[in-house]
Amino acid sequence: MILDHYEQFLDLVFQKLSELKIDVSNYELDHLGYQASSDADYDKLKPEFLSLGESLSEEIVGGRRVGIVAFKKPLVYKNYIISAIELVAPKKDQICPSALEHIEFVLPKGFTNFMQKYPEINFDTAALNQPMFPMLKLKLDKYIQVKFHLKNVIQIVKEK
Repeated sequence: MILDHYEQFLDLVFQKLSELKIDVSNYELDHLGYQASSDADYDKLKPEFLSLGESLSEEIVGGRRVGIVAFKKPLVYKNYIISAIELVAPKKDQICPSALEHIEFVLPKGFTNFMQKYPEINFDTAALNQPMFPMLKLKLDKYIQVKFHLKNVIQIVKEK
């Protein structure tokens, strides 16, 4: 159910990236992010997420629960093999729909190298130096974003 429309979601994200002339074709798309609308919604969705694969972690990140599940069978989208999905509870007082919300790419050569390719893009760099999970963000729509990080999320979880 949660993945019924993942291809349409990815089509939309890639269309928006194309409109911005951002080429991500050589980067690993390692996971999808699903935003729960409430803590109760998170609890309701969690069994469905766990049915998709192995729970790798569930931690409090930024004051909310974040669960990471490695797919039993990775999702395939065009030339991408997606190995995991993240279930994210809302932050305190956050109002949002229950839906796929982001995708994340791995930037093995670092953030600076990538940002220099796209100087006209207004990336959100607020989380670049956070110790646990540094990332670069790009909001594409009110409830859709792309995130970039340095390592595959499964690798990050296993290194903890």
